[in-house]
Amino acid sequence: MRNLFLKIFLWFWMTLLIIAVTLVSGIIMNRANQNMRRQTLTRMSLYLPLEAKQTADVFEKDGTLGLQEHLAHLRTVAELEPYFLTLDGKDALGRNLPPQVLAIAQSANGESPVFGKRGFRQNMAAFKTTGASGRAYTMVIILPSPSFGALMKELGFQTMFGLLGIMAVGVAFCYFLARHIANPVVQVSAAAGRIADGWLDTRSEPRIRHRRDEIGRLAANFDRMAERIESLVHGQQRLFGDVSHELRSPLARLSVAEGLLRQCPSEEQPEYLDRIATEVENLDQLIGQLLTFARIDSRADLSRKEPVELSSLVQEVAVDGNFEAQAKGCAVTVECPDILTTGGAREQLRRAVENVVRNAIRYSPSGTAVGITIRKESADSTTALIQVRDHGPGVPEDHLERIFLPFHRVPTGQGEPSGGAGLGLAITERIVLMYGGTVRAANAAGGGLIVELKLPLVV
Repeated sequence: MRNLFLKIFLWFWMTLLIIAVTLVSGIIMNRANQNMRRQTLTRMSLYLPLEAKQTADVFEKDGTLGLQEHLAHLRTVAELEPYFLTLDGKDALGRNLPPQVLAIAQSANGESPVFGKRGFRQNMAAFKTTGASGRAYTMVIILPSPSFGALMKELGFQTMFGLLGIMAVGVAFCYFLARHIANPVVQVSAAAGRIADGWLDTRSEPRIRHRRDEIGRLAANFDRMAERIESLVHGQQRLFGDVSHELRSPLARLSVAEGLLRQCPSEEQPEYLDRIATEVENLDQLIGQLLTFARIDSRADLSRKEPVELSSLVQEVAVDGNFEAQAKGCAVTVECPDILTTGGAREQLRRAVENVVRNAIRYSPSGTAVGITIRKESADSTTALIQVRDHGPGVPEDHLERIFLPFHRVPTGQGEPSGGAGLGLAITERIVLMYGGTVRAANAAGGGLIVELKLPLVV
Protein backbone atom coordinates (compact mmCIF):
# COMPACT_ATOMS: atom_id res chain seq x y z
CA MET A 1 0.00 0.00 0.00
CA ARG A 2 1.81 3.14 -1.24
CA ASN A 3 -0.81 5.80 -0.55
CA LEU A 4 -0.01 7.67 2.68
CA PHE A 5 -3.55 9.03 3.00
CA LEU A 6 -5.05 5.55 2.67
CA LYS A 7 -2.61 4.12 5.20
CA ILE A 8 -3.36 6.80 7.79
CA PHE A 9 -7.09 6.63 7.14
CA LEU A 10 -7.30 2.86 7.47
CA TRP A 11 -5.12 2.73 10.58
CA PHE A 12 -7.11 5.47 12.32
CA TRP A 13 -10.42 4.00 11.26
CA MET A 14 -9.57 0.43 12.24
CA THR A 15 -8.18 1.54 15.59
CA LEU A 16 -11.20 3.69 16.38
CA LEU A 17 -13.57 1.01 15.11
CA ILE A 18 -12.00 -1.77 17.17
CA ILE A 19 -11.97 0.33 20.33
CA ALA A 20 -15.53 1.60 19.87
CA VAL A 21 -17.08 -1.67 18.84
CA THR A 22 -15.23 -3.63 21.51
CA LEU A 23 -16.17 -1.21 24.25
CA VAL A 24 -19.79 -0.66 23.24
CA SER A 25 -20.44 -4.25 22.25
CA GLY A 26 -18.89 -5.52 25.45
CA ILE A 27 -21.07 -3.28 27.60
CA ILE A 28 -24.25 -3.93 25.65
CA MET A 29 -23.72 -7.67 25.30
CA ASN A 30 -22.89 -8.01 28.98
CA ARG A 31 -26.07 -6.14 29.78
CA ALA A 32 -28.03 -8.35 27.39
CA ASN A 33 -26.46 -11.46 28.89
CA GLN A 34 -27.43 -10.31 32.38
CA ASN A 35 -30.98 -9.60 31.24
CA MET A 36 -31.26 -13.05 29.67
CA ARG A 37 -29.80 -14.68 32.76
CA ARG A 38 -32.23 -12.81 34.97
CA GLN A 39 -35.13 -13.90 32.80
CA THR A 40 -33.86 -17.48 32.75
CA LEU A 41 -33.43 -17.60 36.51
CA THR A 42 -36.92 -16.22 36.99
CA ARG A 43 -38.34 -19.00 34.83
CA MET A 44 -36.21 -21.59 36.61
CA SER A 45 -37.57 -20.45 39.97
CA LEU A 46 -40.99 -21.60 38.80
CA TYR A 47 -39.94 -24.48 36.57
CA LEU A 48 -37.28 -26.32 38.60
CA PRO A 49 -39.42 -27.28 41.69
CA LEU A 50 -42.08 -28.79 39.44
CA GLU A 51 -39.54 -30.56 37.22
CA ALA A 52 -37.64 -31.92 40.24
CA LYS A 53 -40.88 -33.35 41.73
CA GLN A 54 -41.83 -34.91 38.38
CA THR A 55 -38.37 -36.42 37.88
CA ALA A 56 -38.48 -37.96 41.41
CA ASP A 57 -41.84 -39.58 40.64
CA VAL A 58 -40.50 -40.96 37.32
CA PHE A 59 -37.44 -42.42 39.08
CA GLU A 60 -39.47 -44.12 41.84
CA LYS A 61 -42.02 -45.44 39.39
CA ASP A 62 -39.92 -46.49 36.35
CA GLY A 63 -36.47 -46.84 37.90
CA THR A 64 -33.17 -46.03 36.24
CA LEU A 65 -34.36 -46.73 32.69
CA GLY A 66 -37.31 -44.37 33.00
CA LEU A 67 -35.07 -41.68 34.59
CA GLN A 68 -32.60 -41.98 31.72
CA GLU A 69 -35.32 -41.51 29.11
CA HIS A 70 -36.81 -38.59 31.02
CA LEU A 71 -33.48 -36.74 31.34
CA ALA A 72 -32.71 -37.37 27.65
CA HIS A 73 -36.07 -35.82 26.81
CA LEU A 74 -35.20 -32.75 28.91
CA ARG A 75 -31.88 -32.34 27.09
CA THR A 76 -33.64 -32.40 23.74
CA VAL A 77 -36.66 -30.27 24.51
CA ALA A 78 -35.38 -27.80 27.12
CA GLU A 79 -31.77 -27.67 25.80
CA LEU A 80 -30.20 -28.05 29.25
CA GLU A 81 -27.99 -30.55 31.06
CA PRO A 82 -29.88 -32.25 33.99
CA TYR A 83 -28.41 -34.22 36.91
CA PHE A 84 -30.48 -36.19 39.42
CA LEU A 85 -28.80 -37.01 42.78
CA THR A 86 -29.94 -39.47 45.44
CA LEU A 87 -29.83 -38.84 49.18
CA ASP A 88 -26.20 -40.01 49.45
CA GLY A 89 -25.14 -37.30 46.94
CA LYS A 90 -24.47 -39.67 44.02
CA ASP A 91 -25.84 -39.47 40.50
CA ALA A 92 -28.86 -41.75 40.14
CA LEU A 93 -27.51 -42.87 36.73
CA GLY A 94 -24.04 -43.63 38.12
CA ARG A 95 -22.24 -40.83 36.26
CA ASN A 96 -19.22 -38.94 37.59
CA LEU A 97 -20.40 -35.52 38.71
CA PRO A 98 -18.46 -32.31 38.03
CA PRO A 99 -17.20 -30.61 41.22
CA GLN A 100 -19.42 -27.57 40.62
CA VAL A 101 -22.51 -29.84 40.46
CA LEU A 102 -21.60 -31.49 43.77
CA ALA A 103 -20.99 -28.13 45.40
CA ILE A 104 -24.32 -26.60 44.40
CA ALA A 105 -26.18 -29.84 45.21
CA GLN A 106 -24.89 -29.69 48.80
CA SER A 107 -26.25 -26.17 49.20
CA ALA A 108 -29.70 -26.99 47.73
CA ASN A 109 -32.83 -26.84 49.88
CA GLY A 110 -36.52 -27.61 49.45
CA GLU A 111 -37.74 -24.03 49.71
CA SER A 112 -36.44 -22.35 46.57
CA PRO A 113 -33.90 -23.10 43.85
CA VAL A 114 -30.23 -22.25 44.50
CA PHE A 115 -28.35 -20.66 41.61
CA GLY A 116 -24.66 -20.69 40.72
CA LYS A 117 -22.23 -20.41 37.77
CA ARG A 118 -20.13 -22.96 36.00
CA GLY A 119 -17.19 -21.34 34.31
CA PHE A 120 -17.60 -17.89 32.77
CA ARG A 121 -20.83 -18.29 30.82
CA GLN A 122 -22.91 -21.27 32.08
CA ASN A 123 -25.48 -20.94 34.88
CA MET A 124 -26.59 -23.70 37.24
CA ALA A 125 -29.66 -24.24 39.45
CA ALA A 126 -30.33 -26.88 42.15
CA PHE A 127 -33.45 -27.83 44.10
CA LYS A 128 -34.08 -30.49 46.79
CA THR A 129 -37.34 -32.38 46.50
CA THR A 130 -39.10 -35.41 48.09
CA GLY A 131 -40.56 -38.36 46.19
CA ALA A 132 -43.84 -40.22 46.92
CA SER A 133 -41.88 -42.69 49.06
CA GLY A 134 -40.61 -39.83 51.26
CA ARG A 135 -37.02 -40.18 50.09
CA ALA A 136 -35.08 -36.95 49.38
CA TYR A 137 -33.52 -36.17 46.00
CA THR A 138 -31.65 -33.21 44.51
CA MET A 139 -31.98 -32.07 40.93
CA VAL A 140 -29.29 -29.92 39.30
CA ILE A 141 -29.58 -28.39 35.83
CA ILE A 142 -26.88 -26.58 33.85
CA LEU A 143 -28.31 -23.87 31.63
CA PRO A 144 -26.59 -23.37 28.23
CA SER A 145 -24.90 -20.03 27.48
CA PRO A 146 -26.98 -17.76 25.26
CA SER A 147 -26.15 -17.98 21.54
CA PHE A 148 -24.89 -15.03 19.51
CA GLY A 149 -28.19 -14.90 17.65
CA ALA A 150 -30.08 -14.72 20.91
CA LEU A 151 -27.88 -11.88 22.12
CA MET A 152 -28.36 -9.97 18.87
CA LYS A 153 -32.08 -10.43 19.20
CA GLU A 154 -31.90 -9.19 22.76
CA LEU A 155 -29.92 -6.12 21.68
CA GLY A 156 -32.68 -5.04 19.32
CA PHE A 157 -32.79 -2.80 16.27
CA GLN A 158 -32.06 0.48 18.04
CA THR A 159 -28.85 -0.81 19.58
CA MET A 160 -27.61 -2.19 16.27
CA PHE A 161 -28.47 1.09 14.56
CA GLY A 162 -26.49 2.95 17.24
CA LEU A 163 -23.43 0.76 16.59
CA LEU A 164 -23.68 1.46 12.88
CA GLY A 165 -23.93 5.19 13.68
CA ILE A 166 -20.74 5.01 15.72
CA MET A 167 -18.99 3.31 12.82
CA ALA A 168 -20.21 5.98 10.38
CA VAL A 169 -19.04 8.83 12.63
CA GLY A 170 -15.68 7.06 13.05
CA VAL A 171 -15.28 6.75 9.29
CA ALA A 172 -15.96 10.47 8.77
CA PHE A 173 -13.66 11.51 11.62
CA CYS A 174 -10.79 9.32 10.41
CA TYR A 175 -11.26 10.49 6.83
CA PHE A 176 -10.88 14.17 7.68
CA LEU A 177 -8.06 13.52 10.15
CA ALA A 178 -6.10 11.47 7.61
CA ARG A 179 -6.76 14.09 4.95
CA HIS A 180 -5.62 16.85 7.33
CA ILE A 181 -2.29 15.03 7.81
CA ALA A 182 -1.63 13.52 4.38
CA ASN A 183 -2.72 16.26 1.94
CA PRO A 184 -0.09 18.84 3.02
CA VAL A 185 2.63 16.19 2.75
CA VAL A 186 1.45 15.34 -0.76
CA GLN A 187 1.45 19.03 -1.74
CA VAL A 188 4.95 19.61 -0.33
CA SER A 189 6.09 16.51 -2.22
CA ALA A 190 4.59 17.91 -5.43
CA ALA A 191 6.40 21.22 -4.82
CA ALA A 192 9.67 19.33 -4.34
CA GLY A 193 9.03 17.57 -7.65
CA ARG A 194 8.56 20.91 -9.42
CA ILE A 195 11.87 22.16 -8.00
CA ALA A 196 13.53 18.96 -9.22
CA ASP A 197 12.10 19.73 -12.69
CA GLY A 198 13.78 23.14 -12.67
CA TRP A 199 11.01 25.44 -11.38
CA LEU A 200 13.15 26.95 -8.62
CA ASP A 201 10.59 29.63 -7.69
CA THR A 202 8.16 26.96 -6.42
CA ARG A 203 7.06 27.35 -2.79
CA SER A 204 4.60 25.58 -0.50
CA GLU A 205 1.11 27.00 -0.10
CA PRO A 206 0.72 29.71 2.58
CA ARG A 207 -2.06 27.81 4.39
CA ILE A 208 0.33 24.88 4.88
CA ARG A 209 3.27 27.06 5.86
CA HIS A 210 1.20 28.88 8.48
CA ARG A 211 0.14 25.73 10.29
CA ARG A 212 1.42 25.55 13.86
CA ASP A 213 2.46 21.92 13.85
CA GLU A 214 5.25 19.73 12.48
CA ILE A 215 3.82 19.91 8.95
CA GLY A 216 3.84 23.72 9.10
CA ARG A 217 7.47 23.66 10.21
CA LEU A 218 8.24 21.18 7.41
CA ALA A 219 6.71 23.55 4.84
CA ALA A 220 8.57 26.57 6.29
CA ASN A 221 11.89 24.71 6.20
CA PHE A 222 11.09 23.49 2.70
CA ASP A 223 10.58 27.10 1.55
CA ARG A 224 13.85 28.14 3.21
CA MET A 225 15.60 25.30 1.42
CA ALA A 226 13.99 26.26 -1.91
CA GLU A 227 15.00 29.92 -1.48
CA ARG A 228 18.56 28.85 -0.63
CA ILE A 229 18.73 26.54 -3.66
CA GLU A 230 17.34 29.25 -5.96
CA SER A 231 19.80 31.77 -4.57
CA LEU A 232 22.75 29.39 -4.94
CA VAL A 233 21.83 28.36 -8.48
CA HIS A 234 21.28 31.94 -9.62
CA GLY A 235 24.49 32.96 -7.84
CA GLN A 236 26.41 30.21 -9.60
CA GLN A 237 24.92 31.27 -12.92
CA ARG A 238 25.96 34.86 -12.30
CA LEU A 239 29.38 33.69 -11.16
CA PHE A 240 29.91 31.63 -14.32
CA GLY A 241 28.94 34.64 -16.41
CA ASP A 242 31.26 36.93 -14.47
CA VAL A 243 34.13 34.42 -14.66
CA SER A 244 33.66 34.11 -18.40
CA HIS A 245 33.74 37.89 -18.74
CA GLU A 246 36.79 38.31 -16.52
CA LEU A 247 38.73 35.61 -18.35
CA ARG A 248 37.78 36.92 -21.77
CA SER A 249 39.52 40.31 -21.30
CA PRO A 250 43.06 39.09 -20.43
CA LEU A 251 42.77 36.32 -23.02
CA ALA A 252 41.82 38.89 -25.65
CA ARG A 253 44.79 41.06 -24.68
CA LEU A 254 47.06 38.00 -24.82
CA SER A 255 45.77 37.19 -28.29
CA VAL A 256 46.40 40.75 -29.49
CA ALA A 257 49.89 40.83 -27.96
CA GLU A 258 50.70 37.47 -29.56
CA GLY A 259 49.54 38.72 -32.95
CA LEU A 260 51.55 41.94 -32.69
CA LEU A 261 54.58 39.98 -31.49
CA ARG A 262 54.54 37.96 -34.71
CA GLN A 263 54.46 41.12 -36.87
CA CYS A 264 56.70 43.55 -34.97
CA PRO A 265 60.43 44.08 -35.51
CA SER A 266 62.78 42.23 -33.21
CA GLU A 267 63.66 45.35 -31.19
CA GLU A 268 59.98 45.77 -30.14
CA GLN A 269 59.46 42.13 -29.13
CA PRO A 270 60.54 42.59 -25.45
CA GLU A 271 57.70 45.09 -24.92
CA TYR A 272 55.10 42.61 -26.14
CA LEU A 273 56.70 39.74 -24.22
CA ASP A 274 56.44 41.81 -21.03
CA ARG A 275 52.80 42.47 -21.84
CA ILE A 276 52.15 38.75 -22.30
CA ALA A 277 53.93 37.97 -19.02
CA THR A 278 51.79 40.57 -17.22
CA GLU A 279 48.56 39.14 -18.61
CA VAL A 280 49.63 35.59 -17.72
CA GLU A 281 50.36 36.76 -14.17
CA ASN A 282 46.93 38.44 -13.99
CA LEU A 283 45.28 35.25 -15.22
CA ASP A 284 47.20 33.21 -12.67
CA GLN A 285 46.07 35.53 -9.87
CA LEU A 286 42.47 35.49 -11.07
CA ILE A 287 42.39 31.69 -11.31
CA GLY A 288 43.97 31.42 -7.84
CA GLN A 289 41.30 33.72 -6.40
CA LEU A 290 38.57 31.73 -8.14
CA LEU A 291 39.89 28.49 -6.68
CA THR A 292 40.04 30.09 -3.23
CA PHE A 293 36.51 31.43 -3.62
CA ALA A 294 35.21 28.00 -4.68
CA ARG A 295 37.01 26.26 -1.80
CA ILE A 296 35.58 28.69 0.74
CA ASP A 297 32.11 28.44 -0.78
CA SER A 298 32.24 24.64 -0.38
CA ARG A 299 33.21 25.06 3.33
CA ALA A 300 36.07 22.63 2.82
CA ASP A 301 38.13 24.17 5.65
CA LEU A 302 35.51 23.90 8.40
CA SER A 303 37.07 20.62 9.54
CA ARG A 304 40.35 22.51 10.30
CA LYS A 305 38.73 24.83 12.81
CA GLU A 306 41.06 25.70 15.70
CA PRO A 307 41.55 28.53 18.23
CA VAL A 308 43.11 31.58 16.53
CA GLU A 309 44.56 34.50 18.49
CA LEU A 310 43.35 37.54 16.55
CA SER A 311 45.77 40.10 17.99
CA SER A 312 48.91 38.35 16.65
CA LEU A 313 47.17 37.56 13.35
CA VAL A 314 46.27 41.22 12.79
CA GLN A 315 49.81 42.29 13.74
CA GLU A 316 51.24 39.97 11.08
CA VAL A 317 48.88 41.38 8.44
CA ALA A 318 49.77 44.94 9.48
CA VAL A 319 53.51 44.28 9.15
CA ASP A 320 53.11 42.91 5.61
CA GLY A 321 50.65 45.63 4.69
CA ASN A 322 52.92 48.38 6.01
CA PHE A 323 55.71 47.17 3.72
CA GLU A 324 53.35 47.49 0.72
CA ALA A 325 51.96 50.84 1.92
CA GLN A 326 55.44 52.44 2.17
CA ALA A 327 55.72 52.26 -1.61
CA LYS A 328 52.75 54.66 -1.78
CA GLY A 329 53.94 56.86 1.06
CA CYS A 330 51.32 55.43 3.42
CA ALA A 331 51.43 53.49 6.67
CA VAL A 332 49.42 50.85 8.51
CA THR A 333 48.75 51.29 12.21
CA VAL A 334 47.27 48.81 14.72
CA GLU A 335 45.35 49.45 17.93
CA CYS A 336 44.85 46.21 19.87
CA PRO A 337 44.13 46.70 23.60
CA ASP A 338 42.91 43.14 24.26
CA ILE A 339 43.99 39.59 23.49
CA LEU A 340 41.04 37.97 21.72
CA THR A 341 40.65 34.41 20.42
CA THR A 342 38.21 33.10 17.81
CA GLY A 343 37.76 29.74 16.11
CA GLY A 344 38.61 28.91 12.50
CA ALA A 345 41.39 28.09 10.05
CA ARG A 346 44.21 30.57 10.67
CA GLU A 347 45.20 30.99 7.02
CA GLN A 348 41.61 31.62 6.00
CA LEU A 349 41.09 34.26 8.69
CA ARG A 350 44.40 35.89 7.79
CA ARG A 351 43.30 36.09 4.15
CA ALA A 352 39.99 37.67 5.20
CA VAL A 353 41.71 40.47 7.13
CA GLU A 354 44.51 40.87 4.58
CA ASN A 355 42.08 41.36 1.68
CA VAL A 356 40.42 44.26 3.51
CA VAL A 357 43.75 45.85 4.51
CA ARG A 358 45.21 45.59 0.99
CA ASN A 359 42.01 47.02 -0.47
CA ALA A 360 42.29 49.96 1.96
CA ILE A 361 45.96 50.51 1.03
CA ARG A 362 45.07 50.54 -2.68
CA TYR A 363 42.68 53.49 -2.23
CA SER A 364 44.63 55.42 0.44
CA PRO A 365 46.28 58.64 -0.75
CA SER A 366 49.92 59.39 0.04
CA GLY A 367 50.62 60.70 3.52
CA THR A 368 47.67 58.91 5.17
CA ALA A 369 47.48 55.80 7.33
CA VAL A 370 45.27 52.73 7.26
CA GLY A 371 44.09 52.16 10.83
CA ILE A 372 43.28 48.68 12.16
CA THR A 373 41.44 48.41 15.47
CA ILE A 374 40.61 45.14 17.21
CA ARG A 375 38.55 44.97 20.39
CA LYS A 376 35.44 43.44 21.97
CA GLU A 377 32.20 44.76 20.52
CA SER A 378 31.18 45.74 24.06
CA ALA A 379 32.48 45.14 27.58
CA ASP A 380 30.44 41.97 28.17
CA SER A 381 30.23 40.87 24.52
CA THR A 382 31.36 37.52 23.13
CA THR A 383 32.11 39.05 19.73
CA ALA A 384 35.41 40.43 18.43
CA LEU A 385 35.21 43.59 16.28
CA ILE A 386 37.94 44.29 13.70
CA GLN A 387 37.71 47.73 12.02
CA VAL A 388 39.81 48.75 9.03
CA ARG A 389 39.68 52.48 8.24
CA ASP A 390 41.20 54.22 5.22
CA HIS A 391 41.17 57.87 4.11
CA GLY A 392 40.41 57.26 0.46
CA PRO A 393 37.46 58.44 -1.64
CA GLY A 394 34.96 56.08 0.04
CA VAL A 395 32.22 54.20 -1.75
CA PRO A 396 28.95 55.57 -3.20
CA GLU A 397 26.04 54.71 -0.91
CA ASP A 398 24.29 52.61 -3.55
CA HIS A 399 27.40 50.40 -3.84
CA LEU A 400 28.04 49.80 -0.14
CA GLU A 401 25.92 46.65 -0.02
CA ARG A 402 27.34 45.31 -3.28
CA ILE A 403 31.08 45.61 -2.74
CA PHE A 404 31.08 42.10 -1.19
CA LEU A 405 29.55 40.54 -4.32
CA PRO A 406 31.91 38.57 -6.58
CA PHE A 407 33.42 40.65 -9.43
CA HIS A 408 31.71 43.84 -8.28
CA ARG A 409 33.99 46.84 -8.74
CA VAL A 410 33.12 50.37 -7.71
CA PRO A 411 33.21 52.88 -10.58
CA THR A 412 35.91 55.55 -10.41
CA GLY A 413 35.31 59.27 -10.92
CA GLN A 414 35.56 58.79 -14.71
CA GLY A 415 32.87 56.08 -14.60
CA GLU A 416 35.32 53.25 -15.25
CA PRO A 417 35.42 50.29 -12.82
CA SER A 418 38.25 50.22 -10.33
CA GLY A 419 41.15 47.81 -10.70
CA GLY A 420 41.36 44.24 -9.50
CA ALA A 421 39.15 41.25 -10.17
CA GLY A 422 36.57 42.15 -7.51
CA LEU A 423 36.99 38.92 -5.57
CA GLY A 424 38.95 40.05 -2.50
CA LEU A 425 36.07 41.41 -0.42
CA ALA A 426 33.79 38.61 -1.64
CA ILE A 427 36.31 36.08 -0.29
CA THR A 428 36.49 38.00 2.99
CA GLU A 429 32.73 37.90 3.42
CA ARG A 430 32.54 34.17 2.66
CA ILE A 431 35.26 33.38 5.21
CA VAL A 432 33.72 35.47 7.98
CA LEU A 433 30.23 34.08 7.36
CA MET A 434 31.64 30.54 7.32
CA TYR A 435 32.87 31.00 10.90
CA GLY A 436 29.67 32.59 12.20
CA GLY A 437 30.59 36.25 11.81
CA THR A 438 29.33 39.24 9.83
CA VAL A 439 30.87 41.90 7.58
CA ARG A 440 29.68 45.40 6.75
CA ALA A 441 31.06 48.57 5.18
CA ALA A 442 30.24 52.23 5.86
CA ASN A 443 31.61 55.57 4.79
CA ALA A 444 33.50 57.36 7.57
CA ALA A 445 32.36 60.80 8.72
CA GLY A 446 35.71 62.41 7.89
CA GLY A 447 36.10 60.65 4.56
CA GLY A 448 37.25 57.21 3.63
CA LEU A 449 35.76 53.77 4.20
CA ILE A 450 35.34 51.67 7.35
CA VAL A 451 35.02 47.89 6.98
CA GLU A 452 33.91 45.97 10.10
CA LEU A 453 34.50 42.26 10.64
CA LYS A 454 32.71 40.63 13.58
CA LEU A 455 33.78 37.16 14.72
CA PRO A 456 32.53 35.07 17.66
CA LEU A 457 35.02 34.70 20.50
CA VAL A 458 36.09 31.39 21.96
CA VAL A 459 35.19 31.48 25.65
